[in-house]
This record gives sequence, C-alpha cells and structure tokens, in this order.
Amino acid sequence: MSDAMKIVVDDKLVLGEPFTKAASEFKARSPGKSALVLGSTGEVGREVVKHLMASDAFDKVTVLARRPIEYTGPNAEKLKQKPADFENTEQLERDFAGHTHAFSCLGTTRAKNGKDAFYKVDHGYALNAAKAAKTAGVEHYSNCSSNGADKNSMFLYMKTKGEVDSEIQDMGFPRVSIFHPSMLMCDRKEARLIERAASYVMPLLDYVMPGKMSIPTSTVAWAMVNNTFKKVDTPVAELLTNKQMLDEFKKSQ
Repeated sequence: MSDAMKIVVDDKLVLGEPFTKAASEFKARSPGKSALVLGSTGEVGREVVKHLMASDAFDKVTVLARRPIEYTGPNAEKLKQKPADFENTEQLERDFAGHTHAFSCLGTTRAKNGKDAFYKVDHGYALNAAKAAKTAGVEHYSNCSSNGADKNSMFLYMKTKGEVDSEIQDMGFPRVSIFHPSMLMCDRKEARLIERAASYVMPLLDYVMPGKMSIPTSTVAWAMVNNTFKKVDTPVAELLTNKQMLDEFKKSQ
C-alpha cells in the first residue's frame, strides 16, 4: 500500500501507569465496547488510534478514512478499516452501527484548502458524522475542536469550530466531550511557515504562560482516550481546556 498512512506503536508512546490502570478498569467494568475514529490519518487522529490500540480497552477499533492505514503495533487484529464518505449520511449511519464510542478528529485549514473546502469539512462533514453517530446509538462522542472556539466569533475558523461544538452538545448524546487544544505541536511533514516559526517560539511562550499556548498532538490524544475511561453519571456534556489536558497528562507521569 504505497499511499497508506503508516501508524506505529513503539516504546516512544508514553501512557503512564494511571492510564493503563484506568483502561483495565474500564474494560472490566464495560466489556464489549467498540470505538470508531474519524480523521485517523490526521495528526491528532493518528495519535488517537495509537492510544486506543495500546490501551486494549476496546474489542474493536474502526478507522473511517479516505486513505488506508498500515498499522504496526499491539492488538492489530482489533483494527478495522472502512472507506470514508462523509456526504453519504445513510452509509455513515451503517458505519457507526455497532460502535459505542466515537472520536472525531476531522479538520482541515482554510490556508491549505480555501474557505469553502474548510467549511465543508470542518462544519458539514463534522456534523454529518455526529448526526450519524447519534442515530446509530453511540454512547460517548469525543470531539477535538480548538481553543477559542466560539459560535459568535467574527473569525471563520473559531466561529465554525464553535458552531460544531454547540450543535454536537445539543444532539442528546448520553455523554459528549469537547476538547479545546491550543497550537498543536508535532512533526508535521507539510508544516506551513507559520507553524515552523511557532515551533521555535512556543517553548518560550509556554514558559511565560504555562498551559495556554501549545500542546503536543500525542497529549491531546492521550487526554481524549484517557477521559473515555472515567466513570461518570450520564447524561453529561463536558469541555476540556488545553491546560486541563496538559495538567492531567503531567500528573499521570
């Protein structure tokens, strides 16, 4: 698969003892659960797949993506792949059927694809997927959004993210979790100039304003998956900030 996205779980993946303990307790408390990941070939999505597979908490992990995945790591037999068609809502409902948990890491950028394409993916596709998940009976929907997301914002990116957050929270999932990371730090192959510049500046800003300016994509994924393992009384809609994700990860190490 020459065009396949390679996802490798190796000893560089940092989980922490509290994470593995929580995963084990979740599996014992809620056997037979299954997860579906949207945007699994993106920077955060790939990390979510890694953490889900390494946790061994789910009987099945399905990735819905336009590119095939070449996975190397534990529990490979549990990984299922399906081609993504976010415009076909009936097919989306069939794809979500039988899954109890969903992780949405869908997203593009206006700079890379233009205003219309950005809105089509980040608003249209994101809500098509969430609605299909709700119809299919998904119990817990986790959505990776953005710090500053606000449906009343004058800026397209923040306004779009805020609109999606608001609509997902109003859909009536038994549990919905919204994550608001700041600048995502990773080894992006197609890093744009501003992102390359930020990679040098962010360490200083993080020192001055800890927990507010940036976060590694692996930490966002860790927070999304670890949050799933928590026992909560439903229904619940929660929002986790950049600082909350960083603090929880640091406490677990």
